[in-house]
Amino acid sequence: MIEISSATVGDLDRLIEIYSLPELERNAGESRWFVNCYFDYHHINIAEVDRKIQGTCFWRIEGEKCLGLGWIENLWVEKQHRRMGLGERLLKESIADMKSFYEKDGMKLRKIALTTQSYRNSAMRLYERVGFRKAASLSDMYDPGGLDFMYILDLNPKENGRRMERC
Repeated sequence: MIEISSATVGDLDRLIEIYSLPELERNAGESRWFVNCYFDYHHINIAEVDRKIQGTCFWRIEGEKCLGLGWIENLWVEKQHRRMGLGERLLKESIADMKSFYEKDGMKLRKIALTTQSYRNSAMRLYERVGFRKAASLSDMYDPGGLDFMYILDLNPKENGRRMERC
């Protein structure tokens, strides 16, 4: 059984363990800082399979809330659960959470951004399947000599021609 929910204090040790994995290139101290920062100031959704965290999505508002911008910081799924729809479900539920977060204050989420490395083909296919579009190439942004892509999900394309009021 798969359950997606917001992370709780009881999930912190498992999240730190996940973000200390060699594939994520963080040591335990960096992992602890990253997880605690998001837990304290932003949002973490988890996907549990048989009561064990097998996927995470870290997200935040970008800039001032009134601008209607969201940012997916990190989407991760345990290797044995990849290509089974878990990442897509986690991403879609995180987008729904973002929309609800804005709506509770009478605001509208307009766009969501994320970045990914150019070699993460399956991640790019997932983002595009959910509706994100490649918006920019970023050389040397996160990895010296590396290439990243910025993706944008436009939730209100009909409103793009109208000027937004500032906060």
